[in-house]
Amino acid sequence: MKGRRIAAVVLACFPAAAPAQTTTQLTIDDIFWPDRGKFPAYSAEIDESKVQFSIFGGVLRDSNPFRLSDSTDTQATLGTTSKADTVSRAGVGLKADLPFSRQRLLLDLQVQGVNYHTFDVLDHTAYRASGAWNWQAGDQWSGAVGYSQREFLASLADIQAPIKDMITENYAFAGGGFRFTPRWRVRGLLDWIKWDHSDPSRDTLDASIYAGTVGLDYVTPLGNSVGVQSKYSVGDYPNRQVVAGSLVDNSYYEIESSAVMHWIFTSKSVFDARAGYTSRRQDQVPQRDFDGFTGRVIYDWFIGPKTLLNFAVWREIRSTEDVSASYILSEGWGIGPAWAPTSKIVLQVKYIREDRDYRGDPGFVASGTPPREDKFRGGNITLGYTPRRNIQLSVSAEGGDRESNTAGADYDYGAVSAYVRFLF
Repeated sequence: MKGRRIAAVVLACFPAAAPAQTTTQLTIDDIFWPDRGKFPAYSAEIDESKVQFSIFGGVLRDSNPFRLSDSTDTQATLGTTSKADTVSRAGVGLKADLPFSRQRLLLDLQVQGVNYHTFDVLDHTAYRASGAWNWQAGDQWSGAVGYSQREFLASLADIQAPIKDMITENYAFAGGGFRFTPRWRVRGLLDWIKWDHSDPSRDTLDASIYAGTVGLDYVTPLGNSVGVQSKYSVGDYPNRQVVAGSLVDNSYYEIESSAVMHWIFTSKSVFDARAGYTSRRQDQVPQRDFDGFTGRVIYDWFIGPKTLLNFAVWREIRSTEDVSASYILSEGWGIGPAWAPTSKIVLQVKYIREDRDYRGDPGFVASGTPPREDKFRGGNITLGYTPRRNIQLSVSAEGGDRESNTAGADYDYGAVSAYVRFLF
């Protein structure tokens, strides 16, 4: 158990890149199902099976899937006066948790077909496939090695046009920790992520990011920890971006030094935090270099046996797979209460406020104008119901809007959805 806990900390503290907040939608995987043991009132139901299959499907009605501005000529852009569409999806999945000796092999496979009833140019098949080996050698050494690949549709909030751009993401990692005393451990992680875009007009967003992290933690007998870590990243963009008639290389290197903490203050509150200083240097157009405070705090508060309140606040720079800038500065906060009145029903809410500063875009330097700045606000409410252990049902409603200092980048939308999943 110690080894698995160390590996989890190694992997959770510093992924190669964090996803940008563009939606508040909660998927079936995001729901805190009561029978999974998230709420103190309900114990987790033990599943003896090592391999689990699933079949799932759902439908979503979105008032503005392309996230078009009210100022956009919808007829000229989409060929119709209506922006709304109904999206259906169906798929299959497999998850495996295979322990052997003190090791554990984890597999996660999923494929789904996604169909847009009106804008069928966006019809696609998405998939993900991942495997990880959580290893342990003796009582002092532990870690994890893994690889994943997924293919998904690029965020339409960043494209705002009927363009089908499929992103292929590859991610690999190898990490480990050594507890050289009962209270102290040293850890390290190497990871790599690569994004490839199918649409030729967006190939300047193709990137590979290599990162290495080392850390030192003080660990209590209860598993709480306080430590420091340093991360060095190198980003390579093979296709240069055309800016004002010139080719710009968006490659960079970055150093982030942080203090990290994981602490269970009582049985009713869990605190995770990372706070430090980040320095990024671009190979070209150094006016967009970054130096400053970055961090993230996540707090889970169990208000009662059946009620959870999650809160997060962050300020961080992100190398994303899906925006014109090589990085954005994201500042925001989110809150997510959840209530499970019975062992079969859960009501979950999510609200996000995020400000995005596109400081990594070389275009603002060439034009002499301020960089693009967006403000996103959105919320979601989801009801989950499990009439039987192997059946999960959910219905959701969400809405949001984005303000921007760039003409045409603003939007608002609303959506309702329903999903079902059968587990075997």
